[in-house]
Amino acid sequence: MTTKPFYYLFCNHWTQGGIGFAFPSGWLDGKKYVRTYSSVYTIQKMLDAADDFPGLKVSMELDAYLYEEVAKEDPACIERLKRYIAEGKAGVDGGTYGQPFGQDYGWEPNIRQLTFGRQSLLDTLGADIKAFLVEEQWFHPQLPQLLLQSGFKYASLQNQNSGQVMPMNESMINWRGIDGSVIPAVPANDLQVSCVRQYTDYSAYAERLGGYERPLLFQWVEIWPPGMDWGASALPFKEAIQQVLEWGGRPVTLGDYFEAEADRTDLKDIYIPLDASNYANNWYQGGGWGYDGDRILQADKRAERALLAWETLAAWNAVRSGGNVDEALWEREWKEIMVLQNHDYSVARSYRAVTEQGIVTNAGSYGVIAYDAMTSRNMQRAGELAAGKNKPMIVNPIGVAYRRTVELPDGVMAAREGEMLRINGASVPTQKVKRGGRDKWITVIELPAYGEAGFDTVPQAGDAAASDEVQRWETGFEDERYRVEWVKPRWDVWITDKQQQVSWTVKGFTGSIGKVNEHDGAMFHALSPGHEQFAFAFDGTTHAPDQLAWVTASVEESGPVRTTLCLRSDLVTLHTTNTPVAFAEARISVDHVTGRIEIRNHLNAGVYLNVQNWMELAYDIAGAEVYRDFPFGEEKTDIRDLYPNTYTRVSNGSQGFTLVHTGTQRMKLERTAEGGTIRHLQARDRVHGDYEWIFTLVPGCHEPWESAQLAQVLTTEPVFAALNAAAAQEQLQAPHASGNQPGIAGFTSSDARLIPSALYMKDGQLFLRIVNYSPDAVQEAALSLRHPFTKAAVTNMEGCLVQSVALRSDAESVMWNQSFNPWQIVTIALS
Repeated sequence: MTTKPFYYLFCNHWTQGGIGFAFPSGWLDGKKYVRTYSSVYTIQKMLDAADDFPGLKVSMELDAYLYEEVAKEDPACIERLKRYIAEGKAGVDGGTYGQPFGQDYGWEPNIRQLTFGRQSLLDTLGADIKAFLVEEQWFHPQLPQLLLQSGFKYASLQNQNSGQVMPMNESMINWRGIDGSVIPAVPANDLQVSCVRQYTDYSAYAERLGGYERPLLFQWVEIWPPGMDWGASALPFKEAIQQVLEWGGRPVTLGDYFEAEADRTDLKDIYIPLDASNYANNWYQGGGWGYDGDRILQADKRAERALLAWETLAAWNAVRSGGNVDEALWEREWKEIMVLQNHDYSVARSYRAVTEQGIVTNAGSYGVIAYDAMTSRNMQRAGELAAGKNKPMIVNPIGVAYRRTVELPDGVMAAREGEMLRINGASVPTQKVKRGGRDKWITVIELPAYGEAGFDTVPQAGDAAASDEVQRWETGFEDERYRVEWVKPRWDVWITDKQQQVSWTVKGFTGSIGKVNEHDGAMFHALSPGHEQFAFAFDGTTHAPDQLAWVTASVEESGPVRTTLCLRSDLVTLHTTNTPVAFAEARISVDHVTGRIEIRNHLNAGVYLNVQNWMELAYDIAGAEVYRDFPFGEEKTDIRDLYPNTYTRVSNGSQGFTLVHTGTQRMKLERTAEGGTIRHLQARDRVHGDYEWIFTLVPGCHEPWESAQLAQVLTTEPVFAALNAAAAQEQLQAPHASGNQPGIAGFTSSDARLIPSALYMKDGQLFLRIVNYSPDAVQEAALSLRHPFTKAAVTNMEGCLVQSVALRSDAESVMWNQSFNPWQIVTIALS
């Protein structure tokens, strides 16, 4: 029996936005629920536990979205919860809107999940949440700063399922972030009790409790609908709860515990590197990294960038017109993407999900469809805002200079045969390429930060032929800087950077391929009496000849914009048709204008296949250090199993490169004396349908902010003005003003380390958020925006005043000076 004082947290985890979609309807106490059955059930049973065990205070870590939805279908449930909170019998911890794995997502979602979550809980429950808590891991070294600036005072790192962050024997620490911010936190110690430990007491924990000073015994609970996983009430914890009360433990919420103990002076300041996260995104058998080709994470990245593009253009359009944005629509869009970022979509992608229309599907498919619809409508909205001048326009929606090879939209925006594209009156190279068997046009667009430009087309003399500087042969090519050649007979492509004296070997596909038969492949089994070939591996020579992936290669396209080498293998073929059942293609493209190298891998599976599919990049840079990014920062890594958010940076000081991906985060790193090998997981387990994975290799020794800027550019599509189709040809062929265009916001910074994260409008004010993406301080950087604002202030991420800002102005712009600590994020409100 323990005699030292301790606290007890009995905390229930559930989510409406994730697993709650699997149980929308059901009956409770004679009432039928249509959308929130499991959520109402879990709240009511926790409140029942507070009645059944006098002295127990119950806590809930539920997504803020859950309370909003329950309030619509059962207001009485919310009123009961509020009453129990007021009586001290229940409490709410957590504070996130959608319970994401935050490290998987972008910069701004990491903030909006916190600010929207706290505000929603205040609106729905009247609860001012100060203690951050998630059941599945949300961790990275910028989180202390984000939490403090979003209104939180405390944090917990006690996570189930997805990895324990740097386990340690401390009851509480001062968790220090990469920028120096410090927040009191409960670390991952051995006093966390999993929800699977039931029908027993805490005798095994008595000795552990004695090793701490005033610790928190943390019991996770998951109350599922009847008949499901971890029990349908608190009854399985009866012995444990009674023992805590007998021992004199003090039941609290997480917030209560911090309020009682956070002022202790003996807390250790501890910095936790990302290498110590132990994050595992693949614990669930039907999801996680590589499941269904990581379609859902790639779809999220596209939707994030589209939402930010519309948000930016809507804000600046309101500034220029003197109006306001549609804040109700803006809020709905953010809330939808935050629900889709729920951890159950990242991991449990095969969970059942029931749509608003009552269609039964799975979380992965539901998420991809919803993300893609969001991308489409927000890019359309952005295009409509960009068309304000009723002429062809291109807009850069991000706050860094844009230089990238892009595909021109079909129809009115596409350069046609015999025409030349001009941007701001200057001709730019264009090239016709094949995409999905159809003709497309590509070009190189250069725009300043938040920049815009007019464009038109004019007749040109002759064809846009391949550059004379590119030498081509059947299985390779060479330009002034690079040599690219296929290494027969598999997927290996050798790339030489003659400028850096560096070489890479790229394998678009490596790993095994397995059959899925009629017993586990539903209607689309991969067995047929007509089989001619079935490849059992993307590479290797250990199988029979008709079980190998035989690869062919050819230079597919070459022109002034890029040259592409295409490798192809028909993986599954039949005697009865020339159409392959499954095939894979790997394209290595050198962009002659930007100097970047694109790796685009494509897999088509007409039947279910079971794959373990990796992209492999070997490099010969001796003594190189490797850095990987996370939201708002990067860090050197010394481990093998990684998950870069958007890029990996490799450098030995004189040679290096940045590798950007579009949502394929799982990575393994092998180091050798001569260099190393990066392996990105593209797909694992069952695949069926069409998949594409894109990586961009950018040679050079980059600084952190240069790699971050590259990642922003390479994952953001420019906005093309939506024009009336009937008038499009006339508009395209009409001459437009040339010269430098200041852009939608005309943002400038005297220091390249400062990267804007967001430009948005709320409550009639324009907010500009900037991060110092550097380990060094920035002193008195000169910043400007092209608009005659009269007031400015630094705020926190909730919009609360921190300090005023002195503005200077001329006829068109305002200017101010701002200092930044290393890795500091600063939000400026202007009006």
